[in-house]
Amino acid sequence: MGDKTGAYAAAELASALRGEDPGEHVRGYAGLIDDRRTLAVLNYYDGLLDEPIEETRIGRLIISNAATDTIDEAVRHGSVSQMKSATGLTGQERDGADLYRDVADELSHEGAIGLVFGAPGSGKTATTLDVALSWKIRTGGALIGNTAWDGFDRVVRSDRQMLEAMAEIEGPVLAILDEIAQELSGFGSGNKAAEQFSDSLLFIRKKESKHGPHPKRGSVLLVGHTRTKTAKSIRRVASFAIEKPSRSDPGRARLLESEGGKDSWEEGSEYKGLTDTAENYPEHEASEFDIELVDEDDQEGESVDVDDVRKDEHIKTAIKAADSGMKYADVADLVPYTEDWVGKVYRNWNNNNRHTELVPKNNAPADD
Repeated sequence: MGDKTGAYAAAELASALRGEDPGEHVRGYAGLIDDRRTLAVLNYYDGLLDEPIEETRIGRLIISNAATDTIDEAVRHGSVSQMKSATGLTGQERDGADLYRDVADELSHEGAIGLVFGAPGSGKTATTLDVALSWKIRTGGALIGNTAWDGFDRVVRSDRQMLEAMAEIEGPVLAILDEIAQELSGFGSGNKAAEQFSDSLLFIRKKESKHGPHPKRGSVLLVGHTRTKTAKSIRRVASFAIEKPSRSDPGRARLLESEGGKDSWEEGSEYKGLTDTAENYPEHEASEFDIELVDEDDQEGESVDVDDVRKDEHIKTAIKAADSGMKYADVADLVPYTEDWVGKVYRNWNNNNRHTELVPKNNAPADD
């Protein structure tokens, strides 16, 4: 897609030029016209006329035609910087209220794992609680967490209690684990605990039934400190993060996106105008969350591979979507794979009874 930094810079410049206070010496059609001869003609006559050329009938017609050609050419050749330059950074900066809806949508997917990054005092907890309430309204599910906030349906103080609660409660469950950076920092003795907890998070996606009667339909939102102070093994299993970048401006936030399994993050939308939560919560409560399921996998000689679990989730998504009648091309938008991959996975499931351990099929034998 070319130089993303250049694209954003072009977009920001275009937004500034089209704002309420454009550059004093720059004409309003800057960035819209790619043809130098047309630009030269407009500039020449703009200098002769008593009114701006873009305010005359003939000027508006010339600019409209030239701008249409410019944008059409940019779309045809996939010129990101040119398209961004012409349109501005539309959709990148959004109202703070949209953050709650967007993150609630992310957490509505079973097994979703999100992180919240930010220094103390940046408003992480307040934002997280409002996200939790938005999720509850959207799903009607249960909230569990490791603090004494009155909004939790159940308080959990360990990974075992979290998994048991998810398996005992029927329907979707969201776990909010606040200020666990010290326990899961990935430094020193915390590294082993962080790796083990990331395995526990994968049990949610695998819907292990050993913790209770109901298949797990849980998601988790972990509140830590900065990105670097959150263990890599935890970052790898997350698919998105909320970043609160400023203590002096807690009304700002940005959404980070990750494919998962790679600890690779891309910046999504930015949000401004977040307000402090109306909820009462224990601001200075010491966090408590123990990692109890430490040695179980070691004793069995097994380990959970993050990439394998993530791929299994994509296979399940592809099969279910294709089986519902969606076109392969549309299903490919839901997973990080191609249309051909979707078709191959679905045909293997439908015709050869593969992947039935992930998506059971009537009268289909499970794979060995």
